[in-house]
Amino acid sequence: MYTHKLKPTLLAITIASTLTPAAYAAQELTSLQEVVVSATRTEQDIKDVSASVETVSSNDIDNQMATDPQQALKYTPGVDAEGTGRFGISGYNIRGMEDSRIKVMVDGVEQPVPYNPGATEQRSYPNNIEVDTLSAIEVNKGPSSTLYGSDALGGAVLFKTKDPSDVLVTEGDENRFGLKSSYTSADETFKNTLTWAMRYGDLETLLMLTYADGQETETYSDGDDVSGFGRGQADPADKDISNLLAKAYYQVNEAHRIGVSLEYYLRNYDEDELSYDGYSISFPGMGPVITYANNYNEDQSERLRVGFNHEWLMDAAIADSLNWSLNYQQSDSLSKNYDTTTGMMGSGERMRERDATDKSVQFDSQFDKLVEFNSHYHQFTYGASFIHDKFELDNTDYKYDLGTVGPGSTGMPDATLTKWGIYFQDQAFFLQERLILTAGIRYDSFKTEPESDDGFATDYPDSDSDAVTGKLGSVYHFSDGFSGFAQISQGFKAPTVYDLYYFYNQGAIVEPNPDLKPEKSISYEAGFRGRSESTRFEIVGFYNDYSDFISDTNLGTDASSGKDRYSKENINKAEIYGAEFSSTTMLDTAFGAPQGFYSKISVAYAEGRDKDTGEHLDSVAPLTGNVGLGYDSLNSVFGGLLNVTMAASKDDWSSDEYKDAPGYTLVDLTAYYRPINDLTLRAGLFNAFDKKYWHYSDLERGNTPGSKNVDFYTQPGRNWGVSLDYQF
Repeated sequence: MYTHKLKPTLLAITIASTLTPAAYAAQELTSLQEVVVSATRTEQDIKDVSASVETVSSNDIDNQMATDPQQALKYTPGVDAEGTGRFGISGYNIRGMEDSRIKVMVDGVEQPVPYNPGATEQRSYPNNIEVDTLSAIEVNKGPSSTLYGSDALGGAVLFKTKDPSDVLVTEGDENRFGLKSSYTSADETFKNTLTWAMRYGDLETLLMLTYADGQETETYSDGDDVSGFGRGQADPADKDISNLLAKAYYQVNEAHRIGVSLEYYLRNYDEDELSYDGYSISFPGMGPVITYANNYNEDQSERLRVGFNHEWLMDAAIADSLNWSLNYQQSDSLSKNYDTTTGMMGSGERMRERDATDKSVQFDSQFDKLVEFNSHYHQFTYGASFIHDKFELDNTDYKYDLGTVGPGSTGMPDATLTKWGIYFQDQAFFLQERLILTAGIRYDSFKTEPESDDGFATDYPDSDSDAVTGKLGSVYHFSDGFSGFAQISQGFKAPTVYDLYYFYNQGAIVEPNPDLKPEKSISYEAGFRGRSESTRFEIVGFYNDYSDFISDTNLGTDASSGKDRYSKENINKAEIYGAEFSSTTMLDTAFGAPQGFYSKISVAYAEGRDKDTGEHLDSVAPLTGNVGLGYDSLNSVFGGLLNVTMAASKDDWSSDEYKDAPGYTLVDLTAYYRPINDLTLRAGLFNAFDKKYWHYSDLERGNTPGSKNVDFYTQPGRNWGVSLDYQF
């Protein structure tokens, strides 16, 4: 018989999260349910959610010894953080959808969509995130536009930074300090994070400072250490990262709580681009017309966010509570590219400066209202959002040998983007919370206004459109520990500035198309969840249908130049389907193993095709599984986790010319030792058997004919890390 259990308070969860996993591992599976926010925009027991959501807690991040979001998500089924090297993490892949089709948010603030103009002079990615400051990462694995608007076509990755309450351990006045120091051998990085949290009366504050200094992330050790496209080693580089997170909350009275936040991230990356030395471009009958040498790059990326939020317990007919926020965010990507060019098109020694800036003002409001009836109740959530975004490119070419300075072609105009949306959601609980139905709808409007300048002189018309998205989901609890869930949801992606206005005329012609429509998706998802004193599991199947994909289409040959003409159009349709399984089992309770042993298992399978051509989608990951065996001592003085990652080969590329990504098996081992309550020592050995392997997404980007040595895209061999974490 199904019986109602009260959901745990946030205070209980916060207290539990500061305690050791051994003492509370079994309790987490029963009385302390996993709470998520991203699926419904409200704090929700995951067993009541009608979609698949993955969470990575700060404790997971620490125990995995993760130094960036890519490492934090590496054991998450169906989810990948992609990219490495000079420009860092390029974006996130959820069940085969990636780049601007995945929404990325930090504390509810939308991050800029990835910007990749195709050449190697510049990239701008939503990767300026310091994991030491995170309390959790939540991943919505299906279309999430009903709650979060554009770009959530394939899902959403939501980062939540720590609050003072995540650090403080009592309910009274106190000061709490922390020092976390670590070293990772794969990039020879030393990293330190200082923390100070304080509560004084109705005021709570938090200050976190992080600094890291290191080098390039190494490739596998047997790659050729040469210059040019035959290089198999990573290009040598020096990097440093600085991060500041500051927050303050003040409880004005019982009904009002206000807060301010400041976040600043800065990454410097100086690289000797040996892999590009000697590269030349040739035209038929002419031979090399330009050759590159002495390539050196200085990259700087930064993000500043300043925010204000207000929580109001209204206790009114219109709503029980209102939570609204106003944030200003500025993201900058500055790349200085030094080289020497020779040949007919060469100009000698030069520097190409590429500066991309994204400035946004973002407003978000959310009302919550609980309405109770005799036999059931409804949790209503509704609100509105508004974003004003200014995107600017400033390219300058310095030709030292010629003594000239002038604007460089940007290929794209500066643009102002205006987006607003309204949404409504009803989560209804019936049959003493045995049956839960969730319905939501959202309307979004967006407009892009391009502006010409010295780097992009052609005027193009504005682009504006709108979208309506909805979702319908249900959860049925067959018993206290077993439930089924299903959901149909829609997503969309508004055309980016790059989609609408990118222009190129070297070798071929790519013409802008300001009449593009939004890309659309609809997802069908169903599964089962189980929970007992010893085991928690979820199994889910999904089918995602995508339409109006923006793709290049051939317009024929230009009569005057003889070049092929292309433009972007809404022409492609695609489908991705698959299944996922994950479980955590306390082996001592389930099978009588020695106390403290537990296991974690996950499997992700997906297939994807272009419905028009029948070709495989290169962005879909091969079959992947993780098996972990862990131990925590009864008094939590020591413990560890042995994790085995298995990936099948990736050989279903859209082109027969692409190189296959071989399958692999990796073994990682992490351990901790806590000699006193506030001090934790951790150590990790990764890729313990020194396996040479490639991540399929790296080959997806570097797998074209004439590209660099495939060894250049290998992952590190055997590597290790250590950390010391002292909280007092």
